[in-house]
Amino acid sequence: MFFKKDSPLLGLLIGLFNPVVFYFLQDLVVPIILGSKFEIQSMQLFSIVANLIFFRYYIIKLKFEQTAKGVFFATFIYAVIWIYINKGNI
Repeated sequence: MFFKKDSPLLGLLIGLFNPVVFYFLQDLVVPIILGSKFEIQSMQLFSIVANLIFFRYYIIKLKFEQTAKGVFFATFIYAVIWIYINKGNI
């Protein structure tokens, strides 16, 4: 299976793609359940934190360190961008 390889490129792709998908899922599902949206900064941060699910899966369950490093690197990139964008909005 494609997702069961120990590759930093795979981890980077998962780490970059997952927050985007999670953000749009929040944008669609949360208003249906709660009736209102979260603030944009919160939704962005929750999306970044969602990478921890994949990081934990690859580092602990599968013991694929290279893939986990790719996910971690993508998470770090998103976190730096989030801090830069929201430095005056918090």
